[in-house]
Amino acid sequence: MSIVFKKYQLWLLALLSGLLMGFAWPVNGFTPLIFIAWVPLLFVRDYARNNPQLFSRGSMVLYSFATFIVFNVFTTWWVSHSTLVGGILAFVFNTLFMSLAFGFAHIVDRYLFKKRTGFFVLIFFWLAYEYLHMNWDLTWSWLNMGNVFSEHPSWVQWYSITGALGGTVWVIAVNLFVFAILDKFITNGNKVKPIFLSSLGLLFLVIMPFIWSNNIANSKNTDDWKSVNVLLIQPNIEPYTEAYVMSSDDLIANVLDITRKNMDDNTELVITPESTVERSMWENKINDYPVIDSVIQFVNKNPKVKFLMGVSSRIAIPEGEEIKPHAREEYRKPGSFYYRYNSALFYQKNHEIQFYHKAKLVPGVERLPFIRLFKYFESFAINLGGTSGSLGVSTEPKVFDLGNSRKVAPIICYESIYGELVGGFSSYGSGFIAVITNDAWWFNSPGYHQHFSYARLRAIENNQYVVRAANTGTTGVIDNNGNVLAATEFYTKTAVKAKLLLNNKPTYYAIAGDYLAKFSLFMISLMILISISKRLRRE
Repeated sequence: MSIVFKKYQLWLLALLSGLLMGFAWPVNGFTPLIFIAWVPLLFVRDYARNNPQLFSRGSMVLYSFATFIVFNVFTTWWVSHSTLVGGILAFVFNTLFMSLAFGFAHIVDRYLFKKRTGFFVLIFFWLAYEYLHMNWDLTWSWLNMGNVFSEHPSWVQWYSITGALGGTVWVIAVNLFVFAILDKFITNGNKVKPIFLSSLGLLFLVIMPFIWSNNIANSKNTDDWKSVNVLLIQPNIEPYTEAYVMSSDDLIANVLDITRKNMDDNTELVITPESTVERSMWENKINDYPVIDSVIQFVNKNPKVKFLMGVSSRIAIPEGEEIKPHAREEYRKPGSFYYRYNSALFYQKNHEIQFYHKAKLVPGVERLPFIRLFKYFESFAINLGGTSGSLGVSTEPKVFDLGNSRKVAPIICYESIYGELVGGFSSYGSGFIAVITNDAWWFNSPGYHQHFSYARLRAIENNQYVVRAANTGTTGVIDNNGNVLAATEFYTKTAVKAKLLLNNKPTYYAIAGDYLAKFSLFMISLMILISISKRLRRE
């Protein structure tokens, strides 16, 4: 027996998948729903596979578009708080990329494999999509499937081996098993054995990751880890107007006032948010700015304390050097160019000021995508973060040395959703991760909750503590198991003191990166070659 669907029923199934994904998503979702969320869409896919005469080649792109537009809007509607146009573009383009990945998987499955045997193709295509989407100019990886477990770190301690992409494999594999069991029950209800065997396979696939996660958690040992005492500052400055109305001197005075009121004799490192001082400063003249002089004086009076803060900086391009597309021309010196950066500044007494430049920029906000092609349209770049035009980027990780073999990885805002990027800092010797961010652009919405929650996955992947200093909510501390030790409220001027344990040994994932995705790209390439070979033989 097989089910005959009407077109409107197929559309309803597609929409249902999108809703189930949304209702499973952190931070308030019911996570187990993700293990069945894809099933309605898989029924649509199977029906199209079995009845190709009823569907056009691009039909699965259209049906899956309905799924993923619901999923995107349901989970990231808050992006429109910053810009309505930017939010709509994010919804549409992210949905389109997801739909194309699903549609291509369907086409390859139907072309190369017999019924059922090719359903695993979806895993390869989805992993490849998530990886490629993390590594191009239009990157927006907020909704990678592995992020769904961010509120349940005890489920996924094995992310230290696979990264969050391992969670993506788990989600899709379980959904494929659930679909196969339901389909067998519908078509072969009187045959118990195949359903029983498939159910045993599903049970194994669901339970084993929990057992594996528990074993990894129990095997961790922090006895020989060094420690550092940090103070995280949450200044609570309204980013749209207040950050620009207040002078730089007033902004840093506010930060230093919070610091003095909350520090103690044990404080070794003060961490302030992204763009603590928004006005751009020349790096080669950084000591000449009164706002930086205030920080230097504070540290010199408290020599035990180091200072890590978010700033906007710029570097002049020497005459004769190649001018890259994201360069800006100096307003008062036509013909002179510079690069502007979203930066982390680090200072300790008797040392030169150091900088790390943000490597992953928000598309349209901090950098015009494909800038070499669209340089002349840069003035239309969406301005969400007090930044217009394109910023420069760092080409490699950088860590700041706290002394006594203790180092910190400075991660700036959006970078914290990129597991492979953050893991790269471990190979440079970082002992813990410091995320400096400004989540106030999204107001009091699920956005800043999700951003904080995803940082728990970075803690697991690297087996390191993660601290966050946010302009406003959520500043906090996460241990190496992904457990939240401290978290602040939104719209609150406050600070958090914490003693962190430092792990200088990189995890397997930190060393290997997103190898699951790279293997998937290899398999897709192989399938494409097989497809070409089959076509040539047929001709």
